Amino acid sequence: MDIDFDNVEPGADDIERSSESSSDDEDEFTANLGAELSPPPDAQQPPLPASHPEQQPDNQPELDSAQDTRIRIETALRSKLYSTPYPSEKAGAPVSKPSRLQAGYQHYADKLNSRANVYAPFNSELDWRVARWAKLRGPGSTAVTELLSIPELCDRLGLSYKNTRELNRLIDTEIPNLRPQFKLKEIEMAGEIYEVYFRDALECVRALFAEPEFARYIITKPERYYTDEDKTMRAYWDMHTGKWWWATQRQLDQDKLGGTVVPIIISSDKTQVTLFRGKMAYPVYLTIGNLPKEIRRKPSQRGQVLLGYLPTTKLDQVTNASARRRMLANLFHASMREVMSSLKKPGEDGVEMVRGDGVCFRCHPIFAAYVGDYLEQLLVAGVKYGECPICEVPRDKLGDSATQYPFRDLEAVLEILAIADDRPADYLQACKHAGIRPIYRPFWDDLPYSDIFLSITPDILHQLYQ
Repeated sequence: MDIDFDNVEPGADDIERSSESSSDDEDEFTANLGAELSPPPDAQQPPLPASHPEQQPDNQPELDSAQDTRIRIETALRSKLYSTPYPSEKAGAPVSKPSRLQAGYQHYADKLNSRANVYAPFNSELDWRVARWAKLRGPGSTAVTELLSIPELCDRLGLSYKNTRELNRLIDTEIPNLRPQFKLKEIEMAGEIYEVYFRDALECVRALFAEPEFARYIITKPERYYTDEDKTMRAYWDMHTGKWWWATQRQLDQDKLGGTVVPIIISSDKTQVTLFRGKMAYPVYLTIGNLPKEIRRKPSQRGQVLLGYLPTTKLDQVTNASARRRMLANLFHASMREVMSSLKKPGEDGVEMVRGDGVCFRCHPIFAAYVGDYLEQLLVAGVKYGECPICEVPRDKLGDSATQYPFRDLEAVLEILAIADDRPADYLQACKHAGIRPIYRPFWDDLPYSDIFLSITPDILHQLYQ
């Protein structure tokens, strides 16, 4: 039985029995990432357990098969693991020259220009503790302001603020923050102007990479893990153990040896924030695959960055339903293109980034995965409803695991999208034949080392559990 969820986010424990070995043939890299990520050939299955339905009378429950499979997998996951490191020592290695960039704590201290007072910009530990209580445990801004307005309270406690407004200003302006500020971009669509608020994606990646608390957990190169000494059964549990990172590192080394892959993981979902008048928000989040999934998936660890807010308009002024759907898709991709624009050149050429402990790497931020529900997957991949956003399985065969279908051909899709300006009639017909939406310049069409059809992750909640 083959179980292969390499790109599951935040990650799924699974193993794969394949006929692959640790020989040079297995390491042979091809420029086609789809071939590297394609399912392995069928391998001989282990003997069926005694409780398997084929070994039992017809009245034996079929659930025994799933139970036996689960037991075999969990046993393998608890066994000793055998690793194969990435063959190049230069991959993911620190750069030789000293960095002029600063790590998190150094940056913080220099910005405050105060090394004697560890609670700066607050006056004292008491000043900081009151502020911390007010923001994390306080009953509300009005109540805190009334408390601070008690005569002589602020003076006797030596507080550097007298109300919540001053406290908020102190936090926003005086405390250094590696995470960038939001900026505004206006996008015109159907004669209307729509606003996109977003942070610089590259600076968000740099902030996560430079976080001092993450320094000892940062992963800089891929590895292969096996559950048997012969290295025939692969084990996957995090991004660096999968096939994508290994294949991308090989391709990057061919172009520019010595780089560190920084897998970019994007997630988004339009969310209703109020019941009154149905107010909506469309947040986009960013994290990096160099962080272990145990950090990425916990909001308290701050391993995710709010990257931006996309327009939530429904384009009600467009009466034609087909045209409205097309324009909404184009608005989404035009907005995401602005949000992701700062990652293109660093992904190709690399950029110096400092880890939280001050060690510098030449990093290549590469778009790796997009997390969303099925409707979000269709919008991102530009695929029509009812189709698979990943492979070429026919509509009536969705859910059929007996047959393996090839991934969608990115190059063929890009060729179709390239004729939008010169041959619009042929463009619409080609999109219809390929089962994709006629999107003008999707945000992922020029991102280096990326394949959107390999970046869509399973929607565990809606596609498996429900």
